[in-house]
Amino acid sequence: MEPFVDTAIPIVTFLMMIAVGHGLTVSDLFRSVTDLRAVVTATLGQLILLPLIATVLVLVFNPAPAIIAGLVLVAACPGGTISNFYTCLAKANSALSLTLTAISCLLSFVTLPVLVAFGFRFWLDDQPDIEVPMTVLVFQLLLLVALPTCLGMILRRWRPAATERRDLALRRVSLISLVTLVVYIAYDQRAAMTSALGQLTLVAVVFTLLAMAAGFSLAWVTGRSPVDRLTYLIEFPCRNLALALVVAVTVLDRPEFAAFATVLLLIQALFMLSVVAFLRRDHSSG
Repeated sequence: MEPFVDTAIPIVTFLMMIAVGHGLTVSDLFRSVTDLRAVVTATLGQLILLPLIATVLVLVFNPAPAIIAGLVLVAACPGGTISNFYTCLAKANSALSLTLTAISCLLSFVTLPVLVAFGFRFWLDDQPDIEVPMTVLVFQLLLLVALPTCLGMILRRWRPAATERRDLALRRVSLISLVTLVVYIAYDQRAAMTSALGQLTLVAVVFTLLAMAAGFSLAWVTGRSPVDRLTYLIEFPCRNLALALVVAVTVLDRPEFAAFATVLLLIQALFMLSVVAFLRRDHSSG
């Protein structure tokens, strides 16, 4: 893949993580302690249930190795900022969504390498050319996740008014940039994606539905309010796909592993916007 793509993906990821940090303050972290049950159950739920969903999909559909790799990457990724956008549109609990996204991102420099290494070793052990460079991956995540997230928090504390004014623009620019990169990668990998489009789409649809169900069910079992249930429903399937691209293209140099993330982004947009439209129609009719 062209050098500018290898450069653009980390830059877009860095910007998105700054936006995550903009949405979180130290006081927010302390406030989350008062609702520690929600933060802990939702965070652990994503770390446990999403890899389990990926396991079920591999066992049921037996997809191609590249799709398995993409599925493992996506399931291991933390929550994405796009979930905050959908949560806002759905009028769910935006503060909870921002907190869950930020915490999962801060933890991801540890959780993502471990889950990816385990998933690849378990499912792709017969693919000797697929190796996860743990040291490089952890270092990349520290630079592209932990550092910019903390930087975003510092900027918000240092210049709160200016940060708030620029936050929406930063989120829009980073989201548009991510979509542009996804479209470019899809075009670059069009031959491989076209041959496996049916399986890619099927796995992406089922992953999204099961992740939505898992989030909603966990919120219901733990006694969350209807608004929080909707927040979990959105948060669980919406992964940080920019990180999936970083690992696939930049760290592993396997752009074909990004195919699942590109299809998933489009599939989830259809699902989430449909949920938002249904809720708004229901509110307007009520």
